[in-house]
Formats: sequence, structure tokens, C-alpha cells
Amino acid sequence: MGVRQEVDASGRTVTRYIKKGVRDFSFGQTLGEGSYSTVVLAQDRQNHKEYAIKILDKRHIIKEKKVKYVNIEKDTLNRLNDHPGIVRLYYTFQDERSLYFVIDYCPGGELLSVLKRVGTFDEECTRFYGAQILDAIDYMHKRGVIHRDLKPENILLDAQMHTKITDFGTAKLFGEPKKTEEKSGDMPPIGAGEVPAEERANSFVGTAEYVSPELLTDKNACRASDLW
Repeated sequence: MGVRQEVDASGRTVTRYIKKGVRDFSFGQTLGEGSYSTVVLAQDRQNHKEYAIKILDKRHIIKEKKVKYVNIEKDTLNRLNDHPGIVRLYYTFQDERSLYFVIDYCPGGELLSVLKRVGTFDEECTRFYGAQILDAIDYMHKRGVIHRDLKPENILLDAQMHTKITDFGTAKLFGEPKKTEEKSGDMPPIGAGEVPAEERANSFVGTAEYVSPELLTDKNACRASDLW
């Protein structure tokens, strides 16, 4: 179900709830495949807007005991719904065989593919992308989310070649901080020793090539791990 703000006949702003299903989309080419999901390009039949739809096989999810990770990803995306540097979840629905996540389509592909193509970014380009990624991480942490598997494969590029972080299946969610406690521009503490014990994730997750020192030495994935 999606939400849309409209103005009624009397000039008042009202909230409309829009339900979507499989029949509301035209499915196109495959954009990527994961261990238990496939991402395809799709177009809304009504407004012709393009989306990426992540299709998850129910039977495989249950068999491989991945239900927890699917719920984590959905809950995380619902929490991180107001930042241009993170893929947005618009709709979720299901049929007998599959679950569907309708998210932003990023035609620029993965940051990893761009790195492989160009070799090495120059200093200006590195600052450009580094600033965007750090800003998105700052937002995630203030919203009580640790990604825990940030890597070039999980950073997509939109039509303007701006970054969008994706793939929150192994994220860790904590209580959201009160808005009155947040200060614009402040980065949260990043040292492993400064993070309260209840805000550390003790499970070993991530990708070997990008694993942080904290995870190897302390078996803790904290906010510093995302920055690593």
C-alpha cells in the first residue's frame, strides 16, 4: 500500500492510500539475481513510472530460514523512507508463490561496475561520492539503523549518477533517537568503545573482503563498521 497526498474539492490536503498488486505492473528485463531473489525492471501500468521490483521466492525463503532477513529489510526500508541516498520502498505485495518489493530503479547500476570500468576515481570524484555515502550513513545511524554489509555492490547509481544505498537484509535496527536530541550535521560517535553495549550487533555478518576490524577483534558490528 502506498500513500499519496492530494487536494480535495474544498482545497484541503487529504491522504489517499493506494493498493498495488502484480497486475498493476508490466515486468521487463532482469536487473540482478541474489541467493533467494530476482530484481526486474517494471513499469506502472497507470502512470508509466519505472521501478525495480525485487521478487522473493516464498518456498525458498522458508526452506533456507530467511524469513527473518526479509522482514528486517522491509522494516528497515520503511524506517529509512526520507533520504535521497537510500533506495525507497514504495509498495509491498504478494501472491501464492512470491513476495514483491517495489523500490527505486537505478539505471546507473552498481558502484562496483563503474569502478571496474573506469579503474580508479580521481580525488574530485571520490569526494563527490564519499560525501553522498557519508551523508546517507549519517541519516541511517540517526534513524537507528546499522547496515553491516556496506560495499560497492550495495551502492547503486540513479539516472543522475548519484548514490543510493540498498540491500538491508542483514541490517540491525535499534530504537529511533528522539528528534529533539539530534543536531543537524552531527555525526554519531564512531569508536567501538563509545557505542553502548545494547547498540552493538553480536552476530557475524557482512562480506569477507570488506569486513571491519571491530568484527574480527571484538565480534561486534557497530556504527564504525559502516564507516569502515
